Amino acid sequence: MARIGPIEAGADAAINGELIRAPRYQQIYSLLRGWIFDGTFPPGSKLPAETELCETFGVSKNTTSKAIDMLAVEKLLIRVRGKGTYVTEDLGDAPNFGDMEELIRKTRRLAQKSSVRKVEIREIAGEDEVCADLDLAPRTPVYRISFVRYMQNKPIGYCDYSVPVRSGLTFTVEDVKRNQMLSLLETKGIRMSGADQLIGAQIADTTEAALLATAVGTPLVHIRLVVFNEAGKPAMTGIASYLADRYQHHVYLTRRPGRQGRTPRSL
Repeated sequence: MARIGPIEAGADAAINGELIRAPRYQQIYSLLRGWIFDGTFPPGSKLPAETELCETFGVSKNTTSKAIDMLAVEKLLIRVRGKGTYVTEDLGDAPNFGDMEELIRKTRRLAQKSSVRKVEIREIAGEDEVCADLDLAPRTPVYRISFVRYMQNKPIGYCDYSVPVRSGLTFTVEDVKRNQMLSLLETKGIRMSGADQLIGAQIADTTEAALLATAVGTPLVHIRLVVFNEAGKPAMTGIASYLADRYQHHVYLTRRPGRQGRTPRSL
């Protein structure tokens, strides 16, 4: 079990520093997640009791439990009845922890090099999957915003986003053409705290093939995104499908000190 002592100062600094804008439970989530991946809590190790974490962070049990629940959903933590909470033995399938500001910068660069056409904005009853992503009751009204992104006068990707309808919130075609979606949300007063992004692959169906001027069955890079506001609630969900030969995802990886040769512990 990792010692809690050395963590207290770091927790206080982080919570009162750069993470201060996020809700408390999300701050705890981010800190614990970072400690899991930097080896402070290695695979198989036991977390301090929730009461101890509450004292360390100066928060309620509900706040700590919510953060741990989020990590359990990601399969980074496992609760064992009567024993405690443990870091999963295999972190291989866990999502990477990235920088939201970097995602915004990348999408802005893409918007500068490309253009948006065939914009459609509709207010509709949300589909089941969309409402589930946005934590809404079934068929709650949402704005559905779709468009095709062009580069060098050729279609490269199709995007389809949904945003909950609320008083005073509107979108225009010109809004979508002038701004990439993450920046557009912030111009509408929706401050973002983070996003969950999943990148996979699929083949073009008849609709995507027609929009992208390609053949049915053409390989596509498929990106699913859920964006969270400062209160930690889903603010937008959507998918983007790009022609596989027009999409690149460049990551530079480094090994953190102390991570070589680490042997996972057993429960």
